[in-house]
Amino acid sequence: MRLLAILLLLPGLAWAQPNCPSRFMDQQAESLECRCAPGAPDGPIWGSNPYTTDSGLCTAARHAGAIGAEGGTVQAKRAPGLASYPGRLQHGVVSADYGAWPQSMQIVLSAATQAPAGPQACPRNALELRGRVEPLICQCAAPGDGSVWGSDTYTADSDLCRAARHAGFIGPQGGPVTLNMGGALERFRGSRRNDVATSDFGAYGPSFTFQGTRLAGAEGPPSGVVPCGDTMQGEHGATEPVRCLCSAEAVGRAGNVWGSDAYTSDSATCRAALHAGAVRREGGEVVIRMLGGLPRYVGITRNGIATQNYGPWGHSFRFDGTSTGPQLCPDNMTAFAGGQEQLDCICTGEAVLRTGVIWGSGPYTADSATCRAARHAGVVPVTGGQVRVAMTGAAARWQASMGNGVQTSDFGQYPAGFRFEGAQNVAAGAPVQAPVADSLRRTGKVSLYINFRTGSADLNVAAAPVLTQLRDALREEPGLRLRILGHTDNQGTPAINGPLSQRRAAAVVAWLTQNGVAANRLVSEGRGPSQPIAENGSEAGRSLNRRVEAERTN
Repeated sequence: MRLLAILLLLPGLAWAQPNCPSRFMDQQAESLECRCAPGAPDGPIWGSNPYTTDSGLCTAARHAGAIGAEGGTVQAKRAPGLASYPGRLQHGVVSADYGAWPQSMQIVLSAATQAPAGPQACPRNALELRGRVEPLICQCAAPGDGSVWGSDTYTADSDLCRAARHAGFIGPQGGPVTLNMGGALERFRGSRRNDVATSDFGAYGPSFTFQGTRLAGAEGPPSGVVPCGDTMQGEHGATEPVRCLCSAEAVGRAGNVWGSDAYTSDSATCRAALHAGAVRREGGEVVIRMLGGLPRYVGITRNGIATQNYGPWGHSFRFDGTSTGPQLCPDNMTAFAGGQEQLDCICTGEAVLRTGVIWGSGPYTADSATCRAARHAGVVPVTGGQVRVAMTGAAARWQASMGNGVQTSDFGQYPAGFRFEGAQNVAAGAPVQAPVADSLRRTGKVSLYINFRTGSADLNVAAAPVLTQLRDALREEPGLRLRILGHTDNQGTPAINGPLSQRRAAAVVAWLTQNGVAANRLVSEGRGPSQPIAENGSEAGRSLNRRVEAERTN
């Protein structure tokens, strides 16, 4: 019994010490020594030793470094109040800032548990720092692979150290950073910088930024036009045009695109810019306008980019400076299935003659070849023309017929179709000229139906409007290079037609160079009658074969 009484009087034995109260202010003594259980949470703390007396005692002890997560003995004493209590991240615990408080709590530290002089490890994100006023200095290890939203100002739930790497304040091995908390923003724009890609996001709060000097050689915010975001989802609701820069790397980066001319807001921005013809593969500056939602988005292949069809989507965008008005007709109308839209578009002579299967006799199944069906319906001659296409519903049977030299096929049940509106137009006239810039963007080539004097390479004055379109397309795209190919019909001998086609192609090149296009962007060749696109047995067919083609070489 005497030994037990002696042991009870030994204050150094942890089992003999009382458990710590939740808060120092809950007891009257000027100091106390108590035991914190392993990992016991005690609520929020304010300050950085000293702390406000209403701070969680054991949490403060862990923050001060007096104990670890396993708990242990704590000594605390009362101290005078302070005008402010700056918070800090320390030993994996975040304390908050606070203003004036009447009394303080001081955690007594031994020589072995003195608070470290340098910054402690940064938290995973800044969510626990919400409302903090003072800057936080902390140490980032090598950045991980967490998500980050924004550029220079980041959402509070972003991976803090990965954001610091993106902002250029640390390198791949990490380092110290100084962070400031901020409020909500309407949108956060993602970008790719310092080997880190961040994402767009809409309205969010709180946020954070970094202060200090960026590492030498680190990429900071652009001084001029900002890089385009990976998508336009962060710009929902924007009423002003967005001017941004598509780098060559962003243009070449893999990413999905839905639509044509108007794209879903989650499409890859710079891939869509290439598809629309707003930039070439070397990139460039674009101006983007946000639009509302559309009932459907039609995918086509253009400029080497295949976009996809999609149904209703709530937000979309388009690029300024791309062509408007009637466009080339799509190969088929499947993207419009289920809708009631009307589409005005152009069927060129080549598209009318292009091999393609048609089912039905007006209406036609939605997967029928559009311009071939237009010829069957008699709304365009063999030389092409503008058409209006209207969608129709399902049918149990689609019957075959012969019309205007085009044979269609039978088919059974099919969910959607289309028909043509407007008067019959079967009398062949001059070949219909496709929009030059649009055709170059979509297919990489365009047939120019321009007039020469018979048997001559002298341009007729009527050729000027088409050649002006070609010149303007070259001006709008300074990196564009073209091969100009001359073609003839089969009237006359190859010995005459071959050189004639070469001279006609050279005449087009000469006109372009005389009107401001650099000669090193153009090359001319003659193909004579060797590559017809129509039969030579009629004047209509021969008129389609007499053409000059402009073909992209880059």
